[in-house]
Amino acid sequence: MKVNALLREASAELGEAGVEWGSSEAAKLLALACGESRGEVEIWQALNPDLFEVASEAQIVRFRFLLSRRLERIPLQHLEGKAPFGGLDLKVAPGVFVPRPETESMADAAALFLSDFPRPVVVDLCAGTGAVGLEVCRRRKCLCFEVEKMPKPFRILRENICACRKKLHPGSECVPVRADALSPSLLPFLSGKAECVISNPPYLPLPAPKQPEAAKDPKEALFGGGPDGLSFVRRLLPSCSRLLKRGGLCMIEHESGQSGEVSSLFLRFGFKDVETVKDLSGRDRFTRGIKWQK
Repeated sequence: MKVNALLREASAELGEAGVEWGSSEAAKLLALACGESRGEVEIWQALNPDLFEVASEAQIVRFRFLLSRRLERIPLQHLEGKAPFGGLDLKVAPGVFVPRPETESMADAAALFLSDFPRPVVVDLCAGTGAVGLEVCRRRKCLCFEVEKMPKPFRILRENICACRKKLHPGSECVPVRADALSPSLLPFLSGKAECVISNPPYLPLPAPKQPEAAKDPKEALFGGGPDGLSFVRRLLPSCSRLLKRGGLCMIEHESGQSGEVSSLFLRFGFKDVETVKDLSGRDRFTRGIKWQK
């Protein structure tokens, strides 16, 4: 079967199922089915599709299986077993929160803040796959403690740290820590010593998210508790403040409609220079502040 005909058919099916960017996703599924890169599929499309048989029967069978799973709104990252984040490809799996591209802005901001420190201490709370901490360590020479409580994400976190070790900035180190980010005794040896604390915590209010793919993420990573979804963040900020040295940066992800309340929480816990940071789509996505009180 010609590649363009296969992709047109799949793209139409994905569009009917409500999947955005159906054409792009169809090409990614074909690349996965054929064991090729996305770039290779683009080359196939650029060639005259009427002259080239590019997929074997076995590859087409695998492609149709992957397509059927995607039509069930299984996240593409689960089918691929990985998710791109910054300059890294991270392992993901069912039961583990899939890192989003918009969260890359947090890693950008943290790396910029840390640029003048020789080897700063970073703490990534609710680390999940380790995405943010690992990307910061790829960009800067850091010692990063990746804190994750849940067993399956923690296993994936450790695997990602091992797989990405050679891609980190020379002298950087990521340390996996299985612990509760809300514990008042978390990382006692780091109290008042961290230059940066970052977190993408659970913050969604109920009901469940409308996007079907998001419903595949573990509930523990999504819902922050309370009618506004910010109960977890309220309990997290004391840990952030305790770990930071004076002048250290705290940065937390949240929904765009929560920025006012989160800014108030930062001020309440003694942070100054509090500001809302937008993601790449222009939405209020993060709040950052500098620890002022000792």
